[in-house]
Amino acid sequence: MLGKRIISGVIIILLSLALILIGGWVFTIGVAAILAMAAWEFAAIFEKGGYSPAKYILTAGTFLTALCAKSENDLFIRAAFCLAILSIALYHVLVYSHHQKTAGIDLAVSLAGIAFIAFTGNFLVQLRFIPEGLFWLAQCIIPAGISDVGAFFIGSLFGSHKIAPDLSPNKSWEGYFGGVFTSMLLGYGIGLLLGSHSATFSGMRGMWIGLAVGIISPLGDFTKSIFKRQFGLKNTGNLIPGHGGVLDRIDTWLIAGIISYFMIHLFFI
Repeated sequence: MLGKRIISGVIIILLSLALILIGGWVFTIGVAAILAMAAWEFAAIFEKGGYSPAKYILTAGTFLTALCAKSENDLFIRAAFCLAILSIALYHVLVYSHHQKTAGIDLAVSLAGIAFIAFTGNFLVQLRFIPEGLFWLAQCIIPAGISDVGAFFIGSLFGSHKIAPDLSPNKSWEGYFGGVFTSMLLGYGIGLLLGSHSATFSGMRGMWIGLAVGIISPLGDFTKSIFKRQFGLKNTGNLIPGHGGVLDRIDTWLIAGIISYFMIHLFFI
């Protein structure tokens, strides 16, 4: 299991970096597809619990909003979200007579999927298309991705104080701080490396982003765990060996994208 987890993690990082390097529509469509798969898994969690969210509309809406995030015109992004929300609302009105007992929760789940995956995922796309977005996105996702590895190893070796044993029994405070330190250290190193190519970047700036990402991005994992534990599920899917589903892998990136986006715009550009 550990070997599969490491190999899968490395492959995911390399594929993610390839998408970032290519950029343009290839990057946008790639990220949109990943987010759409995560949205599908999100809806499937609740289907296993006997609910009927608008899985197809949620998936299509997530894909569409991610595509529109490439646009420099915010109007397209807002229009895509409005279309997704209105389509979800209309769908649940039309099928109400077939799912009366769960209709309210079905609608809430569909809207929650838009908020948790489509909305947060939009920031990852937008990061790529700001000035020097190639570097900024690498500065964001690499520390967030590798911090999971640091947290896993430190937690496995020294973890004894559980953060939320009922919600995520394998997560310890020792592992959490190990992940924060890993993210901060990587952020500093990446900032130094990028600083040799652009005056916009530095080790200290990278360290601050890594620190913020390391502290806050695990919230994505805990949030996703609430949904899984509701129905006694270990993973959101089985697509990625050693990790589970797509949502299991990108949950921290969803939060890291938000944190990095606002930090960069408020303090660095």
